[in-house]
Amino acid sequence: MIENISQALKDPIIFRGITYLFYLIVILGIGIIIATLIMIKKGHKQEAVSLWTKYMAWFVIIPVLMAPMLLGKNYFTTAILLLSLLCFREFTLAVGLWKDRLFCWLGYLSIALTYIAVYIDWYGLYTAMPIYCMLGVLAIPIIRGEFEGMIQKTCLTVLGILYFGWFFSHVAFLTNMQNGFGHILFLFVLVELNDASAFMFGKLLGSHKLTPKISPHKTWEGAIGSILFTIIAAFVFRFAIPEYSAWQVLVIGILISIGGMFGDLTISFIKRDLKIKDMGKLIPGHGGLLDRFDSVIFVAPIFFHFTRYFFWTTFFNP
Repeated sequence: MIENISQALKDPIIFRGITYLFYLIVILGIGIIIATLIMIKKGHKQEAVSLWTKYMAWFVIIPVLMAPMLLGKNYFTTAILLLSLLCFREFTLAVGLWKDRLFCWLGYLSIALTYIAVYIDWYGLYTAMPIYCMLGVLAIPIIRGEFEGMIQKTCLTVLGILYFGWFFSHVAFLTNMQNGFGHILFLFVLVELNDASAFMFGKLLGSHKLTPKISPHKTWEGAIGSILFTIIAAFVFRFAIPEYSAWQVLVIGILISIGGMFGDLTISFIKRDLKIKDMGKLIPGHGGLLDRFDSVIFVAPIFFHFTRYFFWTTFFNP
């Protein structure tokens, strides 16, 4: 991983990645202008405004993510740790777990301890942390001598720790491999392009509902279009993961696209069950952090373990 900003900008992969991001933002802007004109023509003015709000929000999100990447491994890991803690907080507020402070604080502590294994690059401890966290959560009802409502609280706490802590931390653990920045850049760009293309194709071409009960606005046309678009994007940004062969780029493009959709739908069914529109209101046009990073959280372990399986001895420290 890079050590400082000046060194980072001299790295050809990083410099090329930033250049491509600039071009990508411009291209997306042109695409959004075209989509806006079509939406207005169809009478969907409110959706057009929402689309522009989401697009403009990226001018805040991208610098917030890029800055710690350029500063180095520990800065980026700390940034993802903070995001994990904030995502867990949004989850506890949404499901009502916040009312039991002990479960909440144990959740925060468990997530923080998981990231210690990331900081010191101890993969064995990292893979074992979910077990230790679960044992700690299950101990709370026993120590309290309580049983009423404990199944729900323990399950929600374990889910929060695993999903918003351990799953998300796979992004940070990528910093422990060679060219970690390149892999993180590839992951984030493809996930966000997948989300954006699914939205665009769905609005312009969609007519067949994908999961009407969970997410009525998602369509098969949007899903198929996003898979094809993400595969193309995977080959465009292949320079960020030079060790990948052509078939591996194809497979990981498909996995990221499908995984991204499942990540989005995971948070969607949680919101549907809770009867809420967004998990939070932190980001204009996007909702809360979970509404924005839901796809990344789901895809992170898939991308990490795919990379680790094929390139463990070369790129990771045993």
